[in-house]
Amino acid sequence: MDLEFNEAYWIAIVDALGFGNSRINNILEHYKDAKSFFDAGLDSWRLCGFLSAKNIEKLRAMSLNKAYKVIEKCENLGYGIVTIENPQYPDKLKNIGNPPGVLYVKGRLPSFDDSLCISIVGTRSSSAYGNKISFEMGYKLAKAGAIVISGGAIGIDCLAQKGALQARGKAIAVLGCGINFNYLMANKNLRDAIAQSGALISEYPPDYRCFSWTFPMRNRVISGMSDGVLVVEAGEKSGSLITAKMALEQGRDLFAVPGNINSSVSDGTNKLIKICAKPVMRVEDILEEYYHLYPGLRRVSDVNVPAVHVAKEPSAPDEGDKNKPGFKASNGPSSREVLDGLSARANAVFEVLTDRPMTVDELSELAEMSVPEVLQAITELELHELIRLHAGKRYSKI
Repeated sequence: MDLEFNEAYWIAIVDALGFGNSRINNILEHYKDAKSFFDAGLDSWRLCGFLSAKNIEKLRAMSLNKAYKVIEKCENLGYGIVTIENPQYPDKLKNIGNPPGVLYVKGRLPSFDDSLCISIVGTRSSSAYGNKISFEMGYKLAKAGAIVISGGAIGIDCLAQKGALQARGKAIAVLGCGINFNYLMANKNLRDAIAQSGALISEYPPDYRCFSWTFPMRNRVISGMSDGVLVVEAGEKSGSLITAKMALEQGRDLFAVPGNINSSVSDGTNKLIKICAKPVMRVEDILEEYYHLYPGLRRVSDVNVPAVHVAKEPSAPDEGDKNKPGFKASNGPSSREVLDGLSARANAVFEVLTDRPMTVDELSELAEMSVPEVLQAITELELHELIRLHAGKRYSKI
């Protein structure tokens, strides 16, 4: 079994300590490499000073056999494994407070540290204005030579990445689940296209499912790989604001596109501008901050962005647009497409939801599912913003 850059050891260590654990940095500071830490054993772990009793108990149960199975799975799927010891691992990400010990990669990692890296994030419920701006920013940044990073979600994320791909640039999607996990299949074609020219990245093993906590955890990787984060549209409680907060904590630049003051999807971005973000009204507002750091950046103020179809209101694409080559900017997948990408469990719960708020017990009875299964389905529906929480832990359709 190939142990280049200590893949198996890092996989076992991360499995024991948990994702996002800041002790990854401590290990690198106190030990030569992951194998040295693994072999040091109990006495050394107790004396090193940075591990809790709970950490040590979990480390004692580490299994290389389990790690070898993950490596074998990746080999069968054609995924790369990039540990924090690997020279391909981005220094930008390595220098955050809690870097992933392992990255799983479908595609090929670009040279992050030699290129301008800008993340574009925003709401899933984007407006036609937000879609157009996101596509344009992704397109022009890629034309300038920047790497465009996002989370691969519907809405702002996918429009930015479509723009980068249309410009024949590098797009990176950082996922909140394992790359092989059956999540949001409406975006599968886009993810495949990203892997062809850039990369899909996750810190979670291939089949690791998504949970409510994996997406906020993922956001630190998005900002950590970036020189700056651009927020296009975000409400006051948008997950994109978590990425913005992490960007500031990591010392990254923060940009935001001004929005309609009467639109709820712009409340968060306008507030960011008021507090700390640089307002962006053209791509040069971003690029001008980096020309001195990346002399190879191209000026793109006069570049024409291809005409894209952006529906003024959620609607089906025109028949003529369906036959046009390339990607189309739209309001994202239809509700039907989103539901097709959900698990059977989530679809079953969605089918029994109504406008009347119901308890978990009621949903369990109607869907003929156990309470734990219903709770898992609710988490999935919440991630897709298809369910509304009411007082008393009752739920209804949005």
